[in-house]
Amino acid sequence: MKKGSKNVHVHNAVKHGYEAKVISESLKRAGNNPQLKGVIHEVMIKDGINYNPVNMVKGVNAALTKSSTAKTVDVVVKQGGKIVGRIQAKDTVNSIGKVVGQVKNGQYNSATIVGTKETAAKLSARFAKEGISKTVKSSGISSNTTQAMAVKAGVTGFKGLSKACGAAAKGGAVTGAVVGTGFAVVKGIRDLSKGEKDLGEVALDVGKEAVGSGLSAAGAGAAATAGGAVVASAVAAVGITGAAATALTVGAPVVIAVGVGYLAKKGWDAIFG
Repeated sequence: MKKGSKNVHVHNAVKHGYEAKVISESLKRAGNNPQLKGVIHEVMIKDGINYNPVNMVKGVNAALTKSSTAKTVDVVVKQGGKIVGRIQAKDTVNSIGKVVGQVKNGQYNSATIVGTKETAAKLSARFAKEGISKTVKSSGISSNTTQAMAVKAGVTGFKGLSKACGAAAKGGAVTGAVVGTGFAVVKGIRDLSKGEKDLGEVALDVGKEAVGSGLSAAGAGAAATAGGAVVASAVAAVGITGAAATALTVGAPVVIAVGVGYLAKKGWDAIFG
């Protein structure tokens, strides 16, 4: 394998591995919630603070509030045990008016509003137009990213799948991934029920089939999103719950993304036998 190809796979592994961690944490916090993308945004803001080397040196750390439906504060930032910041995360690009009303009512007086890139831009423009002095900061995270991760987690079913895959899709690669992955999931569930394979083997088969169904490196994100939605929907349809459901829902898209660089099904089969 060429060095450039290795780099692609390393990047895919890290990126989608982190997304799996965020999705898993978000599902544990909010469950099968239609608004999961907002929780995903909260988790990523918290991680962005905690993974910052400067903050590590200064002893600054962030934690989510206990309630996933907190009305004023989503993330609390501390330094040496002292609270130094309170954050209200906003991923509400389609409901700016509601946020404006909340601000006018003083709901976020004690918190800093941190929005996705799109949300922050719209809120800032609206605040300026209405003479509201409240400052909005951007998390640097796109609403497209949080939406794609929510779709990948399966909480919105197939709603928004095409948009979530969007720019990352290449030709019929995503369609092939959906179809191929769907068959692999159904077969994997059957193998699980018969005790012929464990979860790890099934997840590997799902990724292998998705890659062999026509994926390309450029479509890694789209493939993982589409494959994740298929896996989550199939798992829910047959009634798999608990740790087994989480393992498949969170793990399968990572396997798909890591293997995206292998374009030929025969080559992939040769590697895994």
